[in-house]
Amino acid sequence: MLQSLLIVVVSVPVVLPPPPLVACVFHVLEEEDHSSSFHVQRINGSTFCIRENDAFGEHPLIYAKVHTRAPVIVLSDTGCDEPRDGLQHSRFIHLRRFLEECPVACNGDKPLNPAPCKRKYIIICSHCHYDHISGITQFLEGGETQIIASAAGRDFIESDLETHGLFKFIGRVAPWYQVTKWVQAFEKLWWQIDASRKLDLGITFIQTPGHTPDSLAFYDHKEMHLYVGDSLYEEGQDGMAIIWPPHGNMVEWAFSMQKLQYFVKSENARALVKAKIDAEAESDDDLDVVEQRVKLAAGHQTHNADAEDILGRLEKLFVKALRNELPVTKKEYHLNEAYYTWREVGWGMHFSAPARLMDEARSFFRGTGIVEKGWSFSLSSPGVSAAKPIAVTGILA
Repeated sequence: MLQSLLIVVVSVPVVLPPPPLVACVFHVLEEEDHSSSFHVQRINGSTFCIRENDAFGEHPLIYAKVHTRAPVIVLSDTGCDEPRDGLQHSRFIHLRRFLEECPVACNGDKPLNPAPCKRKYIIICSHCHYDHISGITQFLEGGETQIIASAAGRDFIESDLETHGLFKFIGRVAPWYQVTKWVQAFEKLWWQIDASRKLDLGITFIQTPGHTPDSLAFYDHKEMHLYVGDSLYEEGQDGMAIIWPPHGNMVEWAFSMQKLQYFVKSENARALVKAKIDAEAESDDDLDVVEQRVKLAAGHQTHNADAEDILGRLEKLFVKALRNELPVTKKEYHLNEAYYTWREVGWGMHFSAPARLMDEARSFFRGTGIVEKGWSFSLSSPGVSAAKPIAVTGILA
């Protein structure tokens, strides 16, 4: 009976519910946050220029040399340590964290000082103004950071940093730090390997009082790059003037600029001789002599200028100011002083200072031959090319 039954099986499709979203194998990864108040570019084989977008519109240039022979980063200044409006919530607004954690395109998308083998820091203070030392305290942790400043400006720094660093004019408290090395004129920078050995890091210090009493330049011999702080720079995209604060001194500055010019011409001449020797060693009469020339980097705007050229142009411009041939384009009251701005279109540089400082400089140099007839002595060496002939090639008589 059962065997005679016809069983009809009807196939009914089964509709399964969609899998839960958590089971999806495709994931959308959030882009890692690399937002920052710093912009960085490589300026030579070992050094990076870091421009800070700060709250005060100073845009200081910070230099980080990743040394090739010692486990250190040589820092020129530490910036304002305060981002401009709109960048306060960026991930990297403090210099040390930026150096150690933020990937940098011009460094192979790696931070400049990554873990686990972080380099130690040597900080060279170009001078003690707030836009150059405000980030210094973040490097004090661990007690291994070396801080270097000019021995000629020790009293200036230690006596009243609130005033001399201009902190009281912006309503900020000056940072507390201790200079570990007060360097003398033309002293070299060394790295202590151990108790009995030290390494020459190839850096020479040049005291350049004028912008401030503690102004300090330094020269990287391997890269042929001269770092001058705020002693001079081009106007750049911000149209910045070369500024003297009330505690500046134009006479001292003039001597300092001539010192730099002597130094640069000497280094350029030495490089030219080396280039000729190298060319002769190749035994190729058709080989061109390619000389390397000193580049100049400043605390603002300028990071890769031909040093001999910019110093020559600067001196010619200063002589015009001494002769009262440079127009005064602005008069204002600033930092409790009557400030003048001297500017002429086409120079790419201009001056701003208390009027009394220019009066003092004109009085000092009167009768020396500069104000009356210009500077006739040439620092040029035979065979050393100049970018352009300059009628006035020096400051001092």
